[in-house]
Amino acid sequence: MTETNISTGAQWLVVALVAMLWFVMLGYRDLAEPDEGRYAEIPREMVASGDWVTPRLNGFKYFEKPAFQYWMTAATFTLFGESNASARLWVALISFLGALWVMYVGARLWGREAGFYAFLVLSSGMLYLLLGHIITLDMTVSVLLALGIGSLLLAQQKRDDPVRVRNWMLLGWAALGLAVLTKGLIGLVLPGGAIVIYTLWQRDWALWRHLHLGKGLLLLLLVTAPWFIAVSLANPEFPEFFFIHEHFDRYTSSVHRRDQPVWYFLPILLVGLLPWMNSGLRTLFKPGFRWWPEHSGEFDPVRFLWVFAVFVLLFFSLGRSMLPAYILPLFPALALLVGRRLVRHPGLLMESWALIGGGVAAVVAGLLAGRFATEYLPLELLDRFRYWLFAAALVMLAGGWIMRRYFSASGQKAAVALTLSAILGVQILNWGYQDLGEPRSSRKLAQVIAPYAAEGARVYGVKSYPQSLPFYLKQTIQLAISTSELEMGIRQEPEKWIADWDTFLSRWMVEEQAVAVFDMGDYKRLDTASLPGRIIYRDPRKLAVVRR
Repeated sequence: MTETNISTGAQWLVVALVAMLWFVMLGYRDLAEPDEGRYAEIPREMVASGDWVTPRLNGFKYFEKPAFQYWMTAATFTLFGESNASARLWVALISFLGALWVMYVGARLWGREAGFYAFLVLSSGMLYLLLGHIITLDMTVSVLLALGIGSLLLAQQKRDDPVRVRNWMLLGWAALGLAVLTKGLIGLVLPGGAIVIYTLWQRDWALWRHLHLGKGLLLLLLVTAPWFIAVSLANPEFPEFFFIHEHFDRYTSSVHRRDQPVWYFLPILLVGLLPWMNSGLRTLFKPGFRWWPEHSGEFDPVRFLWVFAVFVLLFFSLGRSMLPAYILPLFPALALLVGRRLVRHPGLLMESWALIGGGVAAVVAGLLAGRFATEYLPLELLDRFRYWLFAAALVMLAGGWIMRRYFSASGQKAAVALTLSAILGVQILNWGYQDLGEPRSSRKLAQVIAPYAAEGARVYGVKSYPQSLPFYLKQTIQLAISTSELEMGIRQEPEKWIADWDTFLSRWMVEEQAVAVFDMGDYKRLDTASLPGRIIYRDPRKLAVVRR
């Protein structure tokens, strides 16, 4: 019978291969709008202004999220300059470190094999892999939460060692403090809710005596309070907007117009687990513990991880604001549970079919790509993208065949083939998005505008705010009519904004040199016949006019 497991040295070789695939061509794809443009521009403005306390987006105060990730990205800009790669570096780095952390925790809890499986599952899971290469705040908060709950697991594993418990718990509290500094109170709500539910279910009251609540809360305040106090003193409007509008209103109302049905996250969970959906679902429905605890009062890491994963899913499903990335924090916990399961049940037959199915789907999408052409997605872009689809399909089909032909779709070797094929296949599609998503970035627009801006031309965004344009121009633009997501900042500094078409037109007429950027649809609807100027740029979504 073929040996399906691999040595420790081979495991680290696989980790190195995953790292290579994780970081290669990090800057190849331009920043997509709106998220990547936004979360690159805020730290760029921090570096340019020297103000690392008050986050600003296009010159306006921006208080939707705290500052930790902005600081990390601003630090990479300071060290390596401003580019696509340096803008994504922090997210790519912390996501890969998150996979290594899961490997470490799994190995400490259940052995080296379980940790290695957990690393493979997390690093190649669809949602985690994609969001590890897109600039949002969700990856940072997810890894910090994983650091927090992982530290709790390691602390509670040996409660008879008080020094070990204290050290791991303080690391966990520090991680939760940074999670709060990344995305707000969710950094406490998710682990806190899971702890309450777990202790009620497991009747593990001793957990509370080993949390080091006093020291932990003090450490959390030392991590979080300085910035919250500093930003509130500099901006008295911050506390009400951040704690009420961005927490209570966002969760309980449709203020952000992100209403979705209660089952919205279920298909995201299924797709996000690919190619490990079969093992992930089996782990959720048969987690490996008795539903009624046999040994009440003892710490059960499996039950705790399961509670955390399910609580994250339910918490966001019951909220009124939903985006796909919100449930990302459950994936590290679920990867640990899947890693443990695969040690006992190493069969990956369904996973091999999932990989092959992904390859077939990519082939079909490539063949039918032309049918999806629209005004905003021209046939030319789809024709260029179809070759990336075929390349990804080849990798996935080959990976599935190798799993079945050489490793009987079972064991670590099959899991490695699955992981490397899935990562490379998804990365090929990620790189290919550079062609498909060309209109969703403003790099080419900025290249056209830059010579005029260098001569002193004012750049207007008229009922339009392409969020990567300021990043690529290395300067803010003058917003007119549209508020985008900057309503709070505009209320604080209305003099920086042009409220209506007539005011914009009067300013345009006295400009010696200026550039105006429009959404294509708005340009057709507005009274642009009275707008003197020459069109210098056009793509399926945007248009720019220059006045000289």
